[in-house]
Amino acid sequence: MMKKSYAKLEPRTQRGMKTKQKLLDAAEIVFGEKGFHQASIVDITQQAKVSMGTFYTYFESKEDIFRELVMSMQKNMRKAIKIGTQGITDRIELEREGFRIFFQFLQKHRYLYRLFRQAEFVDVELHRSYFETFSRGYISGLQDSMEKGEIRAYNPELLAYCFMGIMDYVGMKWVLWEQQEVTDEFIDELVCFIKNGIGKP
Repeated sequence: MMKKSYAKLEPRTQRGMKTKQKLLDAAEIVFGEKGFHQASIVDITQQAKVSMGTFYTYFESKEDIFRELVMSMQKNMRKAIKIGTQGITDRIELEREGFRIFFQFLQKHRYLYRLFRQAEFVDVELHRSYFETFSRGYISGLQDSMEKGEIRAYNPELLAYCFMGIMDYVGMKWVLWEQQEVTDEFIDELVCFIKNGIGKP
């Protein structure tokens, strides 16, 4: 298991923020293409076109940047879904838009799956944290919809992980493997399946 560490220095200038993001973007490509164990800090700095010294200004190690990259991607994905679903009160429409935003995010970050799969073997706690953090808001929203009588009363934690599983494997099949766009028509079928499963009779 990797040593838990955090970035040495949070950039205080716009230039510093851009440089750190450049390193994270480079790490996404390098880890995605080579895998964590085969990738090196040299690979990341060459991809980012920065010096080794610049790398160590912001990160302590390869493990450090990997951890921050995974956490950053998770945060950005949750933020995109939260912003994109603001103002939607209908539970079924929330699911529809949430699916759409997730698949769009995945198309922009095709290495997402590989990074999270690697995290399972590099840092078990980090891997588990990704799912537990994502599920907390999901569970809360489903529970709220159940209490309002919008959907049937099931175990909200069970439903949240079922829906996360749908997103995970549909994205893996069509976006990662087939490199296809998940169309609105496809999402409509998913939502129809969900609606018939949890919608009020």
